[in-house]
Amino acid sequence: MSRRITAVLGAVLATLVLLGGMADAGEAPFPRNPIRLVITHSPGGVNDTAGRLVQPHLQEALGVPVVVENMPGAGGNVSRAYVYAQPPDGYTLLVSLQPSMSAGQIVTGAKFETLKLTHVYNITGGNYDGVAVPFDSPFKSIDDLKKASQSQSLTSAGSGIGTNPYILAMLLKSKAGINLIFVPFNSGSEAALAVAGGQTQMGTAQVDSLWPLHEAKMLRILAVGGPERDKSHPEFPALVELGYPDIKIDSMIGIFGPPGIPRERLDVLAAGFRKAMANPKLHAAAKTAGISLQPMEPAEFYKASSALFHLVKEMEPLLKPTKR
Repeated sequence: MSRRITAVLGAVLATLVLLGGMADAGEAPFPRNPIRLVITHSPGGVNDTAGRLVQPHLQEALGVPVVVENMPGAGGNVSRAYVYAQPPDGYTLLVSLQPSMSAGQIVTGAKFETLKLTHVYNITGGNYDGVAVPFDSPFKSIDDLKKASQSQSLTSAGSGIGTNPYILAMLLKSKAGINLIFVPFNSGSEAALAVAGGQTQMGTAQVDSLWPLHEAKMLRILAVGGPERDKSHPEFPALVELGYPDIKIDSMIGIFGPPGIPRERLDVLAAGFRKAMANPKLHAAAKTAGISLQPMEPAEFYKASSALFHLVKEMEPLLKPTKR
């Protein structure tokens, strides 16, 4: 009998040890696996630049590999819908522009809900979209574009229906009276190359995408569409200064996750981004790249993102694509 009791007790003890080990494994600290940063556009665009700027410093802060993955398509909506549908475990994150993402949902009916995404951390802000023409273009001003478009619509490059450049183009059409046909590309850098190569008569893209070709005298930036001059390139006037007070759109690039990331994991991610964003090496790299950093904690980030969403919602009638 005593041997049977001993055997039973041994089995119970072994089971408890096994269960305890399983509990410990289940409670392993987060993160313990690589984290993916999914980029909405092709390499070379501003989303890609922002993601790659923060990647090495986030990797250092979190202590696990951080992998950048470009997933372009439909003006960024392919990657947004993909991340939206992923498990809310904190391992798959999205790098996306706002209000481009809001317009992607509102204007095109993409399969995600902007304000249900977990707002993890904001990275940049104050980097606005510009209006550009080929360097040898006869158009030297916004008024020139307006006058020329009265007799024939102008072709205008940009990075996809619903993106920030698309919003700016539609504002130029409705508020400045520039008759244009929007031609979508996979990224701001591709749109900039199209303008520089004379594939289109004008284009809208983030100033950081346009700047290298402006500096190389392949295109000319006429103005920016932010509420003020671009912080990194203050030499270009804002459209509000040029007599177009209704053409102003803010811009920010942040990190989003699937809906429902647990609070404790969100706190870990936010702490990692906070540490990364404070790294002097990141600040130096951002300055070299002409990127203005604008760190925001989750609550502040959500508030700013929500304001942009409702702004785009008010603009919805202007942004709906028209059939030609």
